[in-house]
Amino acid sequence: MATWYYVEAGKQAGPVEEAALEEMLRTGRIQPDTLVWSEGMANWQPYREVKPVSAPGAAPPLAAPPVASSAPQPGEVVCAECGRIFTKDNAIQYGSLWVCAQCKPVFVQKLQEGVVSGSGRGRRPLPVNAEELVNEVTARGVQVDIGSCISRGWGLVKANLGLTIGATVLVMLCIQAGGFIPIAGIIISLVLQGPLMGGLNVFYLKLIRGESATVGDAFCGFSIGFGRLCLTFILMAVLIYVCFAPAAVYAVVTGALTQKGPDALFIILALLGLAGAVYLGVAFVFALALAADLELGAWEALQVSRRIVSQRWFAVFGLVFLAGLLSALGLLACIIGVLFTMPIFYAATLYAYEDIFGVAPAGT
Repeated sequence: MATWYYVEAGKQAGPVEEAALEEMLRTGRIQPDTLVWSEGMANWQPYREVKPVSAPGAAPPLAAPPVASSAPQPGEVVCAECGRIFTKDNAIQYGSLWVCAQCKPVFVQKLQEGVVSGSGRGRRPLPVNAEELVNEVTARGVQVDIGSCISRGWGLVKANLGLTIGATVLVMLCIQAGGFIPIAGIIISLVLQGPLMGGLNVFYLKLIRGESATVGDAFCGFSIGFGRLCLTFILMAVLIYVCFAPAAVYAVVTGALTQKGPDALFIILALLGLAGAVYLGVAFVFALALAADLELGAWEALQVSRRIVSQRWFAVFGLVFLAGLLSALGLLACIIGVLFTMPIFYAATLYAYEDIFGVAPAGT
């Protein structure tokens, strides 16, 4: 049985047998980009680049060669393809990823095929402490690259066209169908949107991470945390609509809307409400993904999303605005066009989520 060494927390660990290494990958202790080494390999390589094969009767393993560097030094980066460390002037940047000159042709080819190495950083081990998560993400200071997120989103949808369109359309139809139910339609729609949208987030995250995904994954919100996702969406909707409460109360008390037209104070209150709603709508953009993917409680998911997005609010707003505009143009140009642009919106947004909250590859 082959014996393996791996990098954990920037240090060499092991040896472990192949079965144990596979179990660690399954449980999330190591990721596809974790550097591993076994006897017969010239250098450390990411787990995804090697396919461990049992070697019956193999001799005891030799000592593993030292890892070139436990962590990149200032001015150094880790190549998303080969996992080796280079200075920034010997690598190119793509979104939050760096690729060395030697790996660039392979990286570009994978990008054109909708498969970007290193972009799927992997799900964090559960449970997740919300405060520690905020501190870690804040310390890393990852910025949102709008062009990269949309480009990767398009590549992902193009590579999984029928699957992404089918899952997205089915979820949207279910949400719309709930709203058409007489009398109770609004309540049913509110209850269903959280689990449905949470499941759709999980579906896209699985594709982003290179995992096998099916249309059924888009509906997993009903099994992985129905109550949590339902409460997350309802709280988010209530907090956003509360922004318009001052204008609504003023209109009721003064009868502002029953006159010839709204007065100046009502317009000011309405505009302030709109500004607050836009701010919170963007700030909560990752709340359902956090509740579904990392199983944070409803209030924790909303707070973590707001605190992290507030640090890069305009970039996230730009991404949501441009990706949303792309969806709107698809709807205006041809109703069928939105079938292609809506999946890009979700994929691009969740690439931003993965860049920010995903588990960093080993050695970075």
